[in-house]
Amino acid sequence: MISHIFTKTWMFGTAQFVGISRTDKLFFVLSVLLLVLAVIMTVVFRGKKNSLKKNLQKRWRALFATIGVLGLIWSFLRYEYIVGMSSHVVVIAIYFLALIWALAILKYYMGKYKKQLAEYEKEQQLKKYL
Repeated sequence: MISHIFTKTWMFGTAQFVGISRTDKLFFVLSVLLLVLAVIMTVVFRGKKNSLKKNLQKRWRALFATIGVLGLIWSFLRYEYIVGMSSHVVVIAIYFLALIWALAILKYYMGKYKKQLAEYEKEQQLKKYL
């Protein structure tokens, strides 16, 4: 299974030559799950008052929604046998960019967000006693 992933046919071939494989179905399911997660995050975090937490949640939601939609578009292109855009290299590039985007969000969370949250909580404490 793993050995055929690195072949030229699997990486650059369209579904017409390779067929709809288990990995194609996996990428489709992952895209749907990311889109559903983005919708759930929208509903659950709708009433949050803290703008810092809302900002962080918006970043994650944007990542999940964008990658979910791009994955679904890729799945459609794969199903329709569109040459070039339906190769596995494209979907691997999409998920690689998602990884870089997620690392940027984590960098924000570890750096600026924690400092801003501490300042916000301190400010709320001062407002509470004044």
